[in-house]
Amino acid sequence: MPRIPTHVRNLLRTVAAFDHGDGVTFHAAPRGRWQLDNHPSCAVLARTFYPLTGKSLLTVSGEDPLAVMVAITDAGRAYLTGGAA
Repeated sequence: MPRIPTHVRNLLRTVAAFDHGDGVTFHAAPRGRWQLDNHPSCAVLARTFYPLTGKSLLTVSGEDPLAVMVAITDAGRAYLTGGAA
């Protein structure tokens, strides 16, 4: 798998740290950002999710345009541990 940029890898690590099986919630924030629920210091641009969802390392779901559920996949956990996806 191609190398993922550092800021994108940091998002994957953050979701992995807080996702204990049910996913984590990100809320829409100003300037095209999404903020991790209850963690004001974790806000990322919406486009940061695209490389991870495109490679099936994260899933993003939900019908609320202001809040989405983000979950790490088995392939995402394998990528972080250096295993094969």
